[in-house]
Amino acid sequence: MGSISNLHSQSAHSVLIVDSASHATRLFRGHLALARISNAPTVVTNVLAGAAVAGATWHVHMLPVAFAMVLLYTAGMYLNDVFDLDHDRIERPERPLPSGVVRPKTAVVVSVVLFVIGAGLLAVVSQAAFVSGLVLVGLIVLYDAWHKGNPVGPVLMASTRALVYVTSFLAFSSAINNVLFWVGAMAIFYVAGLTAVARHEARPRMSTWWPVACLLVPLAWFAWTLPLGWSWVLLAVFAVWVVHALVLVHRGIVGPAIVRLIVGIALFDALILVANGFHTGVIAAFGAFCLALLLQRNIKGT
Repeated sequence: MGSISNLHSQSAHSVLIVDSASHATRLFRGHLALARISNAPTVVTNVLAGAAVAGATWHVHMLPVAFAMVLLYTAGMYLNDVFDLDHDRIERPERPLPSGVVRPKTAVVVSVVLFVIGAGLLAVVSQAAFVSGLVLVGLIVLYDAWHKGNPVGPVLMASTRALVYVTSFLAFSSAINNVLFWVGAMAIFYVAGLTAVARHEARPRMSTWWPVACLLVPLAWFAWTLPLGWSWVLLAVFAVWVVHALVLVHRGIVGPAIVRLIVGIALFDALILVANGFHTGVIAAFGAFCLALLLQRNIKGT
């Protein structure tokens, strides 16, 4: 009898260990999903591009700036799900917050902590970058709180990405130039188009085609500004990638198209890097592109 009792006790203990491990795994994956960690490599390439426009190549401040930008982006992703909780309970009940994997209060705390750490890192690097980072935080919160049903929501989202370039630029230079303006403008066109396409993810067909025009504007700009040479090979790769995504949208396969367009931000940045002579940064951008594509297989970036 004693041996049977011991077996039952050991079995129950094993079940508790397995359940605990399973819960920890679900919690870990839930936080990765909230963070949209698969999109983070594209934020890093934004920083490299912003630094290149400022005339910086590899610099000691690149690491803290990139880390800060990823933290601010991740904080925004957490906060986005907090504001979308009621909507996700109906449309996306499998998400970490409506499914109960992560508590909403926990998500809020994580978001605030990441905002504070990210802003603190920028303060150490540059006062101008810190101020720009605070503006970015404000814009992120505004977008998260006011994107559902907001006709200018895609522009707000795109503006947050553009500010990543601006903040990164200001971490290395205070002399604003025309190139930064055009890079920011093209980023707004691309990300606004991407975000507008993402709004049609649950629909079989897009009801408007202005997002397509927005996505094609950067292609035209790069074709106009890039000198003939091997940079046009990169442009051809980017063009094929974007057109392929748009073909998927036309066929009603919107989800995979959004993934490709998000990952395509790294290719967009590779073109900025080559245009500004940061050739080793181009290699890093392609590495980030491959990493983001790999991560998207297991962690959705939307």
